[in-house]
Formats: sequence, structure tokens, C-alpha cells
Amino acid sequence: MINIEGIMNKNFSVLKNEATNENTSPKRLDTLANIPELAHLVAQNINTSPETLTKLAAHDNENILKAIVSNANTPTEILIKLGDKFPQELANNPIIDLWLLEDNNPLFERNKLTELLAKNPNTPINLLKILAQSPDYLVRSEVAKNTKIPISLLEQLATDSDKKVRQGVAENDNTPVSLLEQLATDSDKKVRQGVAENDNTPVSLLEQLATDSDKKVRQEVAKSPNTPVSLLEQLATDSNHDVRIEVAKSPNTPVNLLEQLATDPIDNIRCAVARNKNTPIKLLEKLANDPQKLVSSVAKKN
Repeated sequence: MINIEGIMNKNFSVLKNEATNENTSPKRLDTLANIPELAHLVAQNINTSPETLTKLAAHDNENILKAIVSNANTPTEILIKLGDKFPQELANNPIIDLWLLEDNNPLFERNKLTELLAKNPNTPINLLKILAQSPDYLVRSEVAKNTKIPISLLEQLATDSDKKVRQGVAENDNTPVSLLEQLATDSDKKVRQGVAENDNTPVSLLEQLATDSDKKVRQEVAKSPNTPVSLLEQLATDSNHDVRIEVAKSPNTPVNLLEQLATDPIDNIRCAVARNKNTPIKLLEKLANDPQKLVSSVAKKN
């Protein structure tokens, strides 16, 4: 009796060897790519033509797509389309080294690939290092915000000529205190705002930023969960009403400061006190009789 299954297995084994053999012609590989069980092997083969790889890129099978992104013959437009989904495979692609020698290096351009790779926490360090040298400041700024970049890259980007890049470093949760101290004296107000926003900024720096000439920096200090009561007391008397509003909103503002701000001449500040969940009932009752309707209405609802 003929063993049909055995013959089929033997035939498949032959086809599999063809799909993996680097000496198989591109034309034959294109034919083998039509066999679903062999498609991922064809996608891995360094002799597979760009045309076949483009055809295989229409698949939704992850193993096939990973193999395509790893293959040096894959057209640049396909790598741009798929590279951010499989950053490790892209990092392992030999084409990256060739791109670095080209004038039109796709990793030095702002496109879908570079934007998404710069943001992706799974992007390998070697790719992030390349992106950190991009001539496009927006790509560098996204790298600066990436929480997975090493300290060495944060140090490099903290001295970037573009303020948006330095702001990204200032906002990064992994930026060490030594760099936050450096950026707290930056000439650009948005960089200093980024330091004030950072949850890792120590009290000593918040104290420094609480006297900043820019009101938005002082606002961010008032918003910070790390700001001590002593600083909130200082900011509660700030000359700018937007800063005082942030103190009135803060869940860390003590009752005595809420009582003080409840008499502020600015309606929006009294309204913020009325909305604050820590405002005691006695103070809410007082604000319920505020001459400004919005204040009294909010106090009655709190």
C-alpha cells in the first residue's frame, strides 16, 4: 500500500529546503512564496527579490512580517511602513549600516517610521542613538522623551541647540537630578516648565523655580505633587492670579490657605476653592453666599 502521507511529507521537506536555500533562484522563491507554510521561510531568504518581499508584505502573519523587516532586500518604503512595529528586527537588518552611509538616510528624515521609532519604548538603543543624531529636531525631541533611552543620550540631548529637544529631556521621568539642575537654569521658559512638571524634581529645585520670572513655570510648581506646604504658602500670594488658581486647585493645599484664597478678589480663584475636594463644609457654606453666581453655584454642588 502506498504511503501518501509519507510522500507528501518528503515533498514538503524538499520544498522547505528550497525555500531556505540561499542558492535558490529569486524566480523559484517567488513561486514558493505562494505556499502559506513556506512564506515566512521565503521572507527570510537573502536571495528573495524586493518584488517578492513587497508581495509578502501584504500578509498579516507576524512571523512573515518580522522576516521581511529583517531582510536586507526589503524595499525602503516597506521598511518605513513596517519597521516601527518590529523595531528589534529592523535594528538587526544589515541595511541599517548602509543607510548610515547614504545622503538620504531614512532614519535622518521625519517620516512615519522615525516618529514612531523615536516614541517606541521597545526601540533598541542602537536605533535610538542614530535617531538622536537626526537633523530633524522633532525626531530628536521624541527620542528625548523616550523613557528607555540611556543616561548618556539624555546628557547629549540636554545640551541640544533646539529648545524643544531640551524640553523633552526636562520632562523625561528618567532624567537624573544632575541634568534637571542644569535644565532648571535654561534660558528657555518651556524647558524650565518641563523641569517643574517632572515628578522627580526635588524640593530644592522647586524652591528655585517657585521664584522664576515666568508665570507658567510657577504654575507648574504649584501643580507639582512634590511641592511642600511652605512653597504653596508662598505661591498663594503670587502676584499672578493664574498661579494662585493652581494653589487653590491643589489637593495638597491646607485648609488655612484655602480660607485665605476664598477671599481672593479674583472670581475664578474663589471658584477653584469651591471645587477643591479638601475645602471644609464651613468654608463651602460661606462660598455658597458668594456674590458671584458661578462661585456660589459650585460651592453648593461640592
